[in-house]
Amino acid sequence: MVSLLYLHGVGNGDPRDAWRRALDKSLQDAGYPGLDDVEVIAPKYPDVLRTDDGDKTIKIPPVTTPRLSAADQRDVRRRVERATADLETILGEPVPASPVGVTDSFAPIVLRVLRQAHNYVTKPGIRARTLRIVLDELPEEGEIVIVGHSLGSIIAIDLLRRLPPKLTVTGLVTIGSPAAHPNLHEDSDRLEMKAPVDHVGWWVNVWSNGDAVTGLRGIWRHFPWALDLQVGLGLDHRTTTYLRSKPVATAIGRGLFGSLSKEVAVVEGTPDVSLNSLEVRLALWLAYAQFLRDHLKGATQERFGAALRVVQHEVLERLIENYQTDDVRIPQQLLDLRVSLDAPGDLPRPKPLTQLSKEEAVLALVALATANPVRPYEIDVPDDVRRQAFHDLTVWMGLGGGLGENLHIAMQSASKAVYPVDQWKLWVGIGIGAAVLVAGPIGLALATPAGLAGGAAIIGALSAFGPGGMVGGLVTAGAITTTGAGTIAATLVSSSSTAEDVEVTVIQLLTAAILRSREGLEQDLGVWLAMSEIQRQTGREVARLAAYSDDKAPGVEALRRKARAAERAMAYMVKNRLVEGLTDEEPKGDEPFEE
Repeated sequence: MVSLLYLHGVGNGDPRDAWRRALDKSLQDAGYPGLDDVEVIAPKYPDVLRTDDGDKTIKIPPVTTPRLSAADQRDVRRRVERATADLETILGEPVPASPVGVTDSFAPIVLRVLRQAHNYVTKPGIRARTLRIVLDELPEEGEIVIVGHSLGSIIAIDLLRRLPPKLTVTGLVTIGSPAAHPNLHEDSDRLEMKAPVDHVGWWVNVWSNGDAVTGLRGIWRHFPWALDLQVGLGLDHRTTTYLRSKPVATAIGRGLFGSLSKEVAVVEGTPDVSLNSLEVRLALWLAYAQFLRDHLKGATQERFGAALRVVQHEVLERLIENYQTDDVRIPQQLLDLRVSLDAPGDLPRPKPLTQLSKEEAVLALVALATANPVRPYEIDVPDDVRRQAFHDLTVWMGLGGGLGENLHIAMQSASKAVYPVDQWKLWVGIGIGAAVLVAGPIGLALATPAGLAGGAAIIGALSAFGPGGMVGGLVTAGAITTTGAGTIAATLVSSSSTAEDVEVTVIQLLTAAILRSREGLEQDLGVWLAMSEIQRQTGREVARLAAYSDDKAPGVEALRRKARAAERAMAYMVKNRLVEGLTDEEPKGDEPFEE
């Protein structure tokens, strides 16, 4: 059973334990059991905090946390980050930054808290006696959740490194904390904790948008592994007010009782349901990412594999949840790809996809070629590794390794055509171009064909990872069509897209055209029309803005870059005869492509 340690702030230590009644009710309101069966530890130390630093006989308890190797510290950081990301999803979005006006009547409270907090961190006698009172009431082993309010949060932070070695902190919740105030960090490093500690599962810091004790800010700067969460409690600094808020109760309940998730441990799949077009692209992404990992070496391979495990887990779990909500049948092939974050073993691999023709595979492969398959994590993948991975992927698809080789050549050729010399390498593989297409007005209409069962659920599951990575690429692959050319152009020309967005998207379009030509496939006129529309619309915008703007105005220059990207790609297409009827020159034998 997990115990609860509550550390109070300034004042009389809440002798009637109003905090406990407030928390008991809010836990039950949030769906958790109350505190009846929880061992509650609530030391009182108000007299110590109000005294001078007189008695020097009590020594500050020693640090008990061991020093970790770099590898162990990395593992702790990843474990804590996984738990924090999970909590972030459960606790919901913070209140928008809109602080309530702080009145003069609040100043005495702030000064009293800060004075006692400063005394605590700078006067060894006060600090030693307070820590000893708390430690004397703790068990020697087991699990606890620590809740610290106001000055109690400072004590909690200091306590973390001095706990009994066999005592594990399931979670730390600090509320109304002044730990970000600069005067608490002057002449003292006691509150600095840049990296997580091994025996602490996670840390949530909750502050109100009008609570001046917190300095109207979180604590991230000094404790970057803590999850800062702003709530709308106004000027109220009372512990009972914080404990009645749902995010605080949810975090404490999570630490004490575990997840309230209604997830089914074993979800039944439907073996006879074939993968739809979006599900096929999802399987392609996973296969490609795993082939990349196979060809990486050493520490980079380990890091890439760990990032892929996190992304694969989150995508599949969110997808299954959305399918169940939408009452969509779940293909067994998708369930087979589920992965645990903590269980050892290799990642499950998708079954080979042999149902796609080369014509159908072109856009999906191009999307992968310019995407980051482990977004939001950024790990540099060498060019030769991408080349090997595409060879393996196209063999896995039953389309032959030559298609993968041609894809690699097409991507390089398109990138060099759009960018100045060598600059193209800065953008290949980062997957930014698709962001504007998914975020823009073409949205799901082009990405999800009418009547496609589960399409909306897939988009919902993937959208959390940002449209610029594997999500954007996969969805955009269904949007680059003749009918979508005008809409694509309008979205790219809009001020919401950057020049880099347009340049990388144009690279995607041109790569598809080059790959089709190298494979002897029919060209899609939509590629030419989309780039033509980009040129036309950017040209019109430049003319409109240049009439009054400075000649080198950033907005005008960005539009010119967008136009140049499309112009260079179109010039390449004409020169290499990628679109019929756009040149009067007769072909001169089997001339090689300009690369």
